[in-house]
Amino acid sequence: MVEDTISLFQRMLFEGFEIANDTFENDTQSQPGYDSPTKPSRFITTASWIYTKQMFPACQSLVSLLLEENHGDGIANIQEGLVAKLFGMLTTLLALECTATPSGDLISTGRQVVPTIIDSDEFFRYIRSYGKPQIESGPSLVEDLLLHDRPHCNKIGQAILAFINLQNQLHPSNDATMPFPSPLSAEHRWTLLFPHAITFLADEDASNIKLGFDMLQILVSAHFIRPIQCGTVYTNIAFQGAHSPELLAQTLHTLLSLVLRISALEATSPNSSSLEYSSLQVMNLAQSLKTLYSANSQVQAIAEISQKIRDSDQGLIALLPKVLDWLRPVIMDICNKCKDSFENSNDLILLCEVIKVFNPILAGLDEVFDDSTEMPKNIPSFFSMIEAYTALFSSLRAMKVFIHNNAPIDNSAESTHLSFISEWLTQSLDRLIAFKERLEKLIDTWSAETEASSPPPGHHRCLLLHYHLEEAVLELSGED
Repeated sequence: MVEDTISLFQRMLFEGFEIANDTFENDTQSQPGYDSPTKPSRFITTASWIYTKQMFPACQSLVSLLLEENHGDGIANIQEGLVAKLFGMLTTLLALECTATPSGDLISTGRQVVPTIIDSDEFFRYIRSYGKPQIESGPSLVEDLLLHDRPHCNKIGQAILAFINLQNQLHPSNDATMPFPSPLSAEHRWTLLFPHAITFLADEDASNIKLGFDMLQILVSAHFIRPIQCGTVYTNIAFQGAHSPELLAQTLHTLLSLVLRISALEATSPNSSSLEYSSLQVMNLAQSLKTLYSANSQVQAIAEISQKIRDSDQGLIALLPKVLDWLRPVIMDICNKCKDSFENSNDLILLCEVIKVFNPILAGLDEVFDDSTEMPKNIPSFFSMIEAYTALFSSLRAMKVFIHNNAPIDNSAESTHLSFISEWLTQSLDRLIAFKERLEKLIDTWSAETEASSPPPGHHRCLLLHYHLEEAVLELSGED
């Protein structure tokens, strides 16, 4: 009976909301003989009241009676049982209310739904303790909805819950709909909130994307919400994922994609962006987010993004130099340390991980030119990588200075890593010299400006590339 009630309500909810939305958009109120259309926000408010004040309490009471009579097999499963659908409908209502509410008004959104979630903690704990041990779950319904990706929950609704939670932490008040316990650590708050930002950012709706930007802006500015740095190991899968380099990489990659989209809008219609964020602001937001993580997590995330751009997302190739430049602070931080400051080999291991990011780009230098001509195999592709090569050359120079000041002198683990880096730089020098010879021939050919070798637009960028390449060759070869 409970399941049938929820299914029928869900069907009526979706059909009714679609009708209300279509009718309101068509604006039939100005036509004679028609009643004024119901606003979608009013429809969702009414539906939320019916569910939270009538249906949810009745279903909750019935489920409790069934459990007391030991008829709860399959009902009390938080992930797939009947209660999962009962709780999931609350997130669906939040998502629909967000759709029907003007952007930026989320504090008022969910004034009926969120209190119901808060007031259901006792029922949730009873459900969680019933029968066999439950799968991993949060200590309260709020935390469970924020921590876990349940099949019957609406992702946007969960993200709305996280955003309201975040706003109430930032601007606490006596009548806050969702008070947040103060004992929670900065890392635990990050676990609950940060994974939901990508839900907004990956959505197609502009208002949801803006909510994602707003959420990240708060997260990077709030010192009481931070990812783990090092030394903390979580066994909970949800906790691991929230702080993982993989989620950081996914979020940064999505932000970079949005940078290009907003840049295109700025180029065609400078004043038409509905996101209220410029491409530069989004890029700075990505930069700020990256710096919140440990150097190890940053390098792993950048490695993943770099590979994705090179292998399957050529549309972002123009931003590859920026991604590689994100490694510069990590490299410089290590290179600025003197040898005596190494307490262990972690810094050198990290530098070896940086090398793995550079290796594919360095190897790509061998494939730039056509052996049968003086020309690049693909001139547009070559031009798109010039800034990436420049970033690579600058990093190679910094690493060479570091090795020169920290030459291996014993058989310690640190010396082994230093020897590996030194050998890699020597091999890199050979590649750079060969590439330099081909680049100089190309510059000579285009400088001649014959009819057979007319230079393409932008060919002067090769001169800047040659300058940085020559500086790198001199530095790596030890010449003044």
